[in-house]
Amino acid sequence: MGSWGPKLYQDDVAEDVRDYYKDQLRRGKTNEEVTNELIEDNEDIISDEDEAPVFWFSLADTQWSLGRLFPFVKEKALEHLKSGENLKRWEEEAINKKEYKAREKVLQELEQKLMSPMPPEKKVSQYKLYKCEWNIGDVFAYKLESDYAKEKGLDNKYLLIRKVYEDIWWPGHTVPIVYVQITKDEKIPLSKEDISQLEYIQTSRAEVLPKYLTTMISTSKRIIPTKKLIFIGNYVDINRPKDEYIPENKISIPACNWSAFEKTMIDNYFIFNKE
Repeated sequence: MGSWGPKLYQDDVAEDVRDYYKDQLRRGKTNEEVTNELIEDNEDIISDEDEAPVFWFSLADTQWSLGRLFPFVKEKALEHLKSGENLKRWEEEAINKKEYKAREKVLQELEQKLMSPMPPEKKVSQYKLYKCEWNIGDVFAYKLESDYAKEKGLDNKYLLIRKVYEDIWWPGHTVPIVYVQITKDEKIPLSKEDISQLEYIQTSRAEVLPKYLTTMISTSKRIIPTKKLIFIGNYVDINRPKDEYIPENKISIPACNWSAFEKTMIDNYFIFNKE
């Protein structure tokens, strides 16, 4: 069994059905659309005598809780509950009798719930997705002014942040992938030539080559330190780091929250650049 306990959602299938259903509602899809998608995408599970009951239990329970239970989903779930097939499976595969009795209680409570009056339809809040407004090649200067920067001897120097790619961050935020460089002094470089001379901050190490890219986790405008960012210009053709490892899959690029940006870059600088 793809489960780790007797509770309804201590099961891979049940958890996946519930999470997908709620996620798609938050993306603006209708109850009918999401239900049809789940059924179409899970034909193998629905045709499996062991997994089918779990699928319908999860879908029925989730829809009921949100006041959206379709009659045919309820009928399917009750059909499997009354057949006792899932409980029989637990009788055969449960670790002990206590676990079996716990599952029995879970299914009894589910049947009682589905037979009781469904609550009014609940509002499902939609995702508020952020889209990075920076263009590829945009360069921003960020002044190091924290106590940590002073402690490390980098106060009043600048980090230059340049967007080179973008990616989608769950559940659908469009976020920038950047290079970060550090100035040698307290002046902001304003030309392509000056920027090209700056040292890139390494972010991690692959098996052979270093990584320099960072995905900035941007989920809303308010978490971006806009007041600390000075726009310098757009430079799409600045030379990139030499001998750099660029992952084929963007998910392998190190990610950083804006709240930890300054400390993370300072730490990376001393861990990798100054080793």
